[in-house]
Amino acid sequence: MATPARRLRRTLVWYSFGSACVVATLVGVVLIKGQNLSAGEILSNIGLNLIASVVFAVMFVMLSNWVQDRHLQETISEGFETIREGFTDLTDRLTESMAQSNQLFLPRASYPAVNPTVTFGEDFNRDVTMSLERSDFFAFHGPSARYVATRLRKARHRPQQIRIAMIDPGNTRAIRRRASDRATWPKFRGQQSEEVERELEEELLMNVVSLFDCRRFCPVEILYNDDTAVYRYVMFDQSVYVSWYHSPQSAEMELPESYQFGKESFVYSTLRMDLMRKFEMSQSKVVFDASQNDSFLITHLKEMADRTISPEDLERWRAQQQADSAAFASYLDNLYRDLNRPVR
Repeated sequence: MATPARRLRRTLVWYSFGSACVVATLVGVVLIKGQNLSAGEILSNIGLNLIASVVFAVMFVMLSNWVQDRHLQETISEGFETIREGFTDLTDRLTESMAQSNQLFLPRASYPAVNPTVTFGEDFNRDVTMSLERSDFFAFHGPSARYVATRLRKARHRPQQIRIAMIDPGNTRAIRRRASDRATWPKFRGQQSEEVERELEEELLMNVVSLFDCRRFCPVEILYNDDTAVYRYVMFDQSVYVSWYHSPQSAEMELPESYQFGKESFVYSTLRMDLMRKFEMSQSKVVFDASQNDSFLITHLKEMADRTISPEDLERWRAQQQADSAAFASYLDNLYRDLNRPVR
C-alpha cells in the first residue's frame, strides 16, 4: 500500500508533466499562427519536431531509468544496512543476555561421582585446591565434614575465616536419615543399620575433634544443624562447589556428582546469604580458637552429644581421623607436587 508521501509525489509528477505539455502546446500554436507558412512547411516542421520529440523521449526515458535504478539501489542498500545494523544489535543484545544467564544459572564445570579408591576425583580436587589457595574464606555445608580438616592442614595458603555447618552428633534422627543413604555404599553393604548409624556418630565426633585441632590456623566456627543430606557444598571467595547426593550418577557413590558455580551466580549468592543468616540466627554453634584447650573441647562434646567424654576418647578420635584420612592426605601431597611442578 502506497504511503501518503509517495501518493503526493506521484500526483506532483503527473501535474508537472501535464503542465509542461499544455504550456508547450500553447507556445507551439502561437508560434505557428505568427508565421505565414504553407501547409507543406507546417507538416515538415511537425515531422521534424516529432523526430526530435522521439529522440528527447528516448533520452529522457534512459536518464529517468538510470536515476530510478540508482535511487532503487540506494534504497535497497540503505534498507539492507538498516536491517543488518538492527540484526547485529539484536544479536549483540541476545549474546549479552545469554552470557549473563549463563553466569547466573549455569555451572562453570561439572565433576563425575566416584568411589575413592586410587583417586578422589582428579578434576574436582584440583579445582577445589586452586580455589582454596586463592581464598581467605572457607565454608563447608553438609552432613559430615570428614575430609575438611585434612584439606585445611595441607593447604599452603590458610583461610582467615572458616565456617562449618554439619549434622549435630546428638541428633539421632538426622544421623539415622544419613546412615540409611550410606547403606548403599559398597563398603557398608552387609552391615546392620544400627552399626552404620553408630559409625556415623563416631565420625561426626571425630570431625569436631579434628576441626578443633585446626583452631590455630584461625578461629573455626561450627554450626550444628538438621542437615537433610540432599546436597553439600564447599564455598570460597570466588566460587562454590555443590555436590548432589541423590543425582542418578551419584547412586551408590561415596563422593557425589558435583558442579562449580562462580561468585556472580544465583547459586553462590543464595547459598552464601543463607549460610551467613544461619550462623547469625542459630544458637547451636561454637567457635574454636587458639586460647582453648582439650578441657574446653571435652566440656563442649559432653553438652552436645549428651554422653561421657574422656581425654582417652579425644586421643582415640585423633588416631582414627589420622588413619581414616591417610589416603586422602597422601593424595593431596601428590596433587600439590603436581601443581607446583613447572610446565615444560
